[in-house]
Parts: sequence; C-alpha cells; structure tokens
Amino acid sequence: MAQRDPLKKFLVELFGPAPGTRNGRTGQPTPEPAVGTYRTFAPVAVAAAALAFYAPQLADTAITDSVDQAGQFITTVHGYRWPLGALAAGWSVLDIVRWRGHRQRLALEAQLRQTTRHLPVKVTVAFPPGIGALRSAKIRLPRGAIIRPKEMDEFTTAVRGAAARTGTHTYTVRHHAHRDLILITRTPIEPDTRSPRHKALQTALSAGTIFKEPNVTVHSCDEDGIETGYKITFTPSLNSGARGFQAKVDEALAALAGDHESGRTWATAWTPAEGYLMMYLRAPLPTRVDHPLALVDENLRHLPYATGAANLSLYWDVSTKSNKPHCLIVGPTGGGKTSVIRTLLTEASRRGIPFLGVDPKMIELDGLEGYPGCAAIVYDAVRSAMLVRALHAEMMARNHYVHVKKIEPSQLPLLIAVLDEFFILSGKWQRLAKDEDEEIRAQVKQLDPLGAWADLAVLARSAGIRLLLGVQRPDASLFGSSSGNARDNFGTRISLGNLSQDGALMMWGDAHVGREVDTSIPGRGVVTALDGSPVDAQMWWTPNVDPHPNKWNQLSDEEKAIVHGLAPIESPTFEFFSTELRKFVEAERALAKRAREFGDAPEPSVLTDFSTDHDTVDDEVADAIPASAVTEGMVILLDDDNGHPVPVTVDTVAVVRDKDTGDVLETVMSINAGERVKTTVHFDATEVVMLPEPDTVLTA
Repeated sequence: MAQRDPLKKFLVELFGPAPGTRNGRTGQPTPEPAVGTYRTFAPVAVAAAALAFYAPQLADTAITDSVDQAGQFITTVHGYRWPLGALAAGWSVLDIVRWRGHRQRLALEAQLRQTTRHLPVKVTVAFPPGIGALRSAKIRLPRGAIIRPKEMDEFTTAVRGAAARTGTHTYTVRHHAHRDLILITRTPIEPDTRSPRHKALQTALSAGTIFKEPNVTVHSCDEDGIETGYKITFTPSLNSGARGFQAKVDEALAALAGDHESGRTWATAWTPAEGYLMMYLRAPLPTRVDHPLALVDENLRHLPYATGAANLSLYWDVSTKSNKPHCLIVGPTGGGKTSVIRTLLTEASRRGIPFLGVDPKMIELDGLEGYPGCAAIVYDAVRSAMLVRALHAEMMARNHYVHVKKIEPSQLPLLIAVLDEFFILSGKWQRLAKDEDEEIRAQVKQLDPLGAWADLAVLARSAGIRLLLGVQRPDASLFGSSSGNARDNFGTRISLGNLSQDGALMMWGDAHVGREVDTSIPGRGVVTALDGSPVDAQMWWTPNVDPHPNKWNQLSDEEKAIVHGLAPIESPTFEFFSTELRKFVEAERALAKRAREFGDAPEPSVLTDFSTDHDTVDDEVADAIPASAVTEGMVILLDDDNGHPVPVTVDTVAVVRDKDTGDVLETVMSINAGERVKTTVHFDATEVVMLPEPDTVLTA
C-alpha cells in the first residue's frame, strides 16, 4: 500500500496535476480540467522585497572585489525597498484572492461532475470572488450537454450547501440549455419581519399537502399594526371546491392563527375557482340575545329569529317570492326549539300574520292559545288529523279563489300552520288507524292526515299557507313517500344541538355541518343564511307568553317587559276561504272556552286550573322515531294481544331501500318475545315507533 505524501498532495492541489498525467487506476490520461493549474508569482516579489530590506547587511559581508559590484547593486536596490515591499504585499493579496477564486472554481467543477457527470469547458467566478462566500459564477458546458431536472436540483442543493454558510444570502442557479451555460447568482436574504402568526400559517401550509404552492400574505392590519386578515393563494384542485374539505381547513387555520388580541374569531371566505381564500376577523356570537322589542326588519314578511356573525339578523322569509317558504326546526328537548317557535309566532303576530298549531306533547306551544293572532292550538290526535284535513281544504279553496278571481297569489292573506313533534303526531295517527274502535279507524282513514300533509308540504306555498315543522331529527320519512320534493320546500332550516352524521347529511347535505355546536350555550345552533348556506347563529330568547299565574309568576321583570313589548296593538285578522277550516276553528275555540269555564278539557294545561304542583308534572308522552331509525338492542313500545303498549327489545333490524333513490321501502324487526321465541314485525316507509322513556321537561 502506497504511503500518502502530504507535501505532494498540497502541491498537486495548489498547482494542479502535470499535463498528461495518467490515472493511477485505469492508466488512462486524465481529462483536461476546466480549471487550469494555479500559478503564483508572489514568492518572487516577496524575495525581491526581502533582498531590498536586508541589502546593507549583505553589503557588509562583501570581502572581494567581485562581490563589491554585487554589493553596490544591492545598495542601489535598498533604496527601492519600500516600493518593492508594497509591490510584494499587493502581489501577495492578489494571489490570495486568485487562490480563493481558484478554490471556488475547483469546487464548482467537482460538484458539477459529481451531480451531472459533465466536465465543464470553462468555470469563471466573479472577481474578487468573495472571501466568505461565492459571489457569482458562470459555467460553460460542452455543446449539447443534457442535464436532467433531478440532476439540476442536486447541483443546486450542492452549491447552496457549500456556499451559503453565512445565512445572509441565497443562491439562484439557472441552466440556459440553449446557450450551454449555467449561471449562479447571489442575492441577500431579506430579513424575516413576519409575525409569529404569519410564520405559523405559512410553515404549516408549506409543510402539508392540502394545498399546492400555498402562499400567505397579510391583507389587513388594525391601527396598532396587528394583522387582522390574510390572503392565502393556492393552485385550484378538486378538493378546494368541496365544503367538507373547506370546513376542515377552516378549523385548522383558526387553530393555527390562535386567539386574536381583539377577542374576535377567525372566519374564511373561499374563492376556489380563482385559487385563494381570505381569512378575516368577525365579532364572536353573543351568548344570549333577548327578543328585541323594536322591529329589527321593517319588511313585514320577514320573521327574524336569530343573530349571526357581525350582528347579522337572520329571518324566515314568508313572502310569496321566497324560495324558502316553509321552516323546519330540528332539536332535542331542552335545546331551545320551543323558544324559537315562540319567537317566530310572536314576530308573525306583530306583523299581522295569524297562526294555528298542533302540539301533541301539550308543552311546546304552551301558552300561545289565546295569544293575539292565534286561531287555535290543537292537542288531541283525532282533532289534529281533522285540522290537517281542514288546512288541505283551505289550500284548495284558496287556489280555486285565485283561479276564479284572476288575482295574484301574493294578494292572498298569509297563514302559518305549526306542527310540532311531528313523529309523535304521526305515531298517534298510525295507532288510531289500528284502533279497536271501528268508527275511529274509519274516521282516520277518511281524513288521511299523512296524505293531506304530504300535499300541503308541496302545494301550500302558492296558497299563502306557511308550514312550521318541529322535529327531533330530520328523517326523510317524516314527509311521506308520496311527498316528492316536500323537504326541499323547507328551505329555512334551523338545527339546535349537535346532529348525528346522518342527521347533518339529511339536514344540510353535508355530514360535517351542525356536529360541533357549543351546547353549553343555550340557543346556539346552525341556521340557513340569507344566501342559503348554513351558518352558526344565536337564537333569540322569547319567554313563555302564557298569562296563567303559575307561568307568569315565574318570569322576571325583564322577561315580563319583553312579553308586554311583543304583544301587538291590534290582533291579526283571520280570513278563511273554506267552510271546513272556519267551522273547525270555531268549534276548537268553543271547546277551549268550555274547557276554561268548566275545566273538563283533558289536554290543554293553560286552559284549566291545575294545582300548584302542575309545573312539576313530567311529560308523560314518550317520543317517537321512524321505524327505519331503530337500532339493534333498542327498547320500543309494541301493542300486545289486548292492544296495550308494552316495551320490547329489538334483536335485529333490516331496512329495505330503493336501489335507485335509496328511499326506505320497508323496515323488518326481529323482537325478543321470550326465551327462544322471536317475533318478526314489518313497518312501511312512513311508520314510526314509540319509545318507552318520555323526555324530561326542561324549563328555560
């Protein structure tokens, strides 16, 4: 093994290999390098300067005549010692600079050969080359040299890694293939003056894969220079147009941005077609909004009920031109559904719009009977079916009136019909259709309330009848299989509490909307915005308007002032176009009056004189859900051989759906009827089942 010679290695590195040197391994001549041999002349100048400075000492040593002549020459040179010293110093500095440039040229040649396997024709660096880092360079390649993008990236990385050591500059490497040239330039790095929030957003987006080529810029600042808005640009993709993707990105961006110094929250506005989104600040939603006494919206066909971001009032448009004529409210017991209904109906009353309703649980519309503008509140299942059929007759009479009188439907007076807890009501109708009393079965079959309801959901808009539906979950079966696009007519939607994934998909068409509502704040939910999109909102709080002492005495002075302030000066008038609805309302009012006078009405609590423990009575009406929503292991109520409801446990559930539309056709349940005994029960698409556990009455 040959020993290493440090002196030889230094000399070869300093002056380069001798021309024609052969490769030690292959024996082939070494290719002519682009960087020539380094030549230095500084030692000659240094030796001449040293001779000039030490000339007197050398002259004293001259002892012969022949040396005298040399001594005289040395003495003469001594007079030029300072110019020669300056020349030696300058030449040395120049050689040091040339040496530095030579080293940089050698490094660039080696990096190019290792990354691209090309031997450059010529390597030139700027003069002076820079002591700490490379300033610029030009590399001439062989004619027609091909460099692949990956190789170019490797070469760029090598240049930046070897040259950019100070951290104050960055290098740009450009390959001009048509000129067989590589140019390297150095530019100073601008000081990073971005805020920590700006850096966090840019770093996270650049490190992730959700956007291609993301860039975050500051869009706005407040008076103190604190950033209040950002513009994020990106390359448009299929994901950027999906609401589910946008919702996840919104949540991530808000978390990265953190809490703002102003206390406001972050929101986004997407423009995916143009490849950007805006982050901006909006005022946080209030935690409580009492029903305003002043008319928030002067349009008498707008019924406001909630406050959204930036104190925006949200309303239900009941006008003829509305594309969201009917309202759907989804929410569990205690979620604020009752207050929203009271808000909408009191707003309707003060704007001259009458209403009537059905309350199978006898608590949701408690106190509205007798309120200005209220035609009737029905609690009994049979009379509820009669009301729905009378509403159907009213709708047909109104359409006939428009046809005969040749008037515009907008000239018809508005009427709001409220059906709360629709599943319970539907369950009662289905039980009545199987009742032991043949007369009741025949009456319910003749009334066909579910069929009349399906017609109302589709056709009531043009007749000036507006529907307000309250349910606990937005199942498609609540509209009936023959309702067609009934649910689409319920364009104004309100969801309270957190929805399930299926519920969010049915309610909002997006499995992510309405699933993360802050339920610790009463009245918080998701509603339909003015443009039809779902937005977070705080529902207005409307106290119970029941004047009964047991209810009225529970209100504070502020709540009593709200009730008094909301009462209209003049009660809305009722205009009936059908004798069926007029006679029904007259009969219902007579029954209510009789109940108040004699106290023999079985349902309405507000019309009778109950004892002081009336407010502590639990709601004895159990909830109902669609049969298709039952899951294995759930306990439901089924009638025994004597027609009495008994709780049973569901063993298995099979839901038969249409292959094309996915609609429920039938639900088959296997019931545990005893040891090794199972019973199979069939339910059609619209049937509901009762639950044995009633809801707990929650007071506001």
